[in-house]
Amino acid sequence: MNRNLIKESPAGLTHNAEQWERLLSEQFLPGQVMLADAGPGGRLAHQAQVNRLRIAQLSVWPQSIAHTTIHLGALSDEDRSSVIAHVVIEGGGYIEQCGKILLFRSGDISFRNLAEPSRVVFETPGEFFAIRLPSTVLISHHSCRTNLSCLMPKIIHGATMLPDVIQRLLSNMALGDRAMIKDWYISFALPWLIAAAYHSDDSQGNRMRAPNELRWQQLLAYLEEHLFDTDAMSASACARAIGISERYLYKQFSKRGQYFSKMVLERRLDAAQLLLKSVAFKAHSIASVAYQCGFKDPAHFSRLFRQRYGMSPRQCRRGVD
Repeated sequence: MNRNLIKESPAGLTHNAEQWERLLSEQFLPGQVMLADAGPGGRLAHQAQVNRLRIAQLSVWPQSIAHTTIHLGALSDEDRSSVIAHVVIEGGGYIEQCGKILLFRSGDISFRNLAEPSRVVFETPGEFFAIRLPSTVLISHHSCRTNLSCLMPKIIHGATMLPDVIQRLLSNMALGDRAMIKDWYISFALPWLIAAAYHSDDSQGNRMRAPNELRWQQLLAYLEEHLFDTDAMSASACARAIGISERYLYKQFSKRGQYFSKMVLERRLDAAQLLLKSVAFKAHSIASVAYQCGFKDPAHFSRLFRQRYGMSPRQCRRGVD
C-alpha cells in the first residue's frame, strides 16, 4: 500500500465535459462521457493505490460514461481482466453490460468487468467510490475461481459497511506516520469485504439466506477491528461478540474454503511484511513489528514469516535499506 498516492483532484472542484472525460481517462479508466445537460461533469476528490486496488472518490452530475470496445482495446491484458465496482453514496441510475440493465440507488454497489463493453448512467447527481480491482480478488474467494465468465455485472443492494471502511482508509492514510496499525490492516480487509459483497445472495427469492451473509460481514468486521489484539482474537471471542456459536463460525469459513486461524495468521503476516517494507516503520525493531501485529514470540514470528515468504524478516527489511 502506498499512501503517497493519495491526492486531491488536480483541477479544483468541478470540470466541464471535455476536462472530465480527459481526467477520468488519464487518472482512472478511459471512457466516453455524455452529459445530460450543459452543466459540469464532476469532481474527483481523492484517489489512491491501495495494494491491488485503485480507489477514487467522485462526485458527478447527470451523465453516462461508456467503456467501448475501442477504450477497452487500449488496455493491457492485465487491466482487461479487472473489475470496476461503484459504491454509491448518493444518487441513482443504472449499468448496462452483457445485455442487462441493472438499476442502482444510494447504498448499493455495482460491479462490471472490463472484458466487455459497458455503460453506467447517473440519472441524478451522485457521489460514489469507484474501485478498480483484479478479477482474481473476487474469484479467489469463490468456487468459480478459474472461470472468469462468472464475473457478470451485478448490483448489491444496501451496502452499509464498505463506504465507512473506504472513507476511513482514504482519510487516515493521509495522516502518514501517525496512522494507526489498524488503518494499515484495513487495506488487507477491504478486498475480502468487496468479495463478500459480490458473492452475497441478493436475489428477492433467497432472502432467507441474507442472515448468513450478514454474519460473514460481521465476522470480517470483527477480524478487521481486533486482528492485532492477542486477547480478543480467538474463534470463541469472535463468535461470542457477534452472538453465534463457534461451530457456526467455523461453518461460515468452511463454506468459503477458509479456516479462521489460517486467515488470522496470514493477515497478520501480510501486515508485518508491509510494515517491514515501510520507511515509516524503519525505526521499529523487528520484535516491535511482531508485537504490533499480534505475535507474542518474535522468534516464532520469524519462523512463520520465513515459511510464508521464503526469507527472514531481516532480509525483507533490507529491501528498503
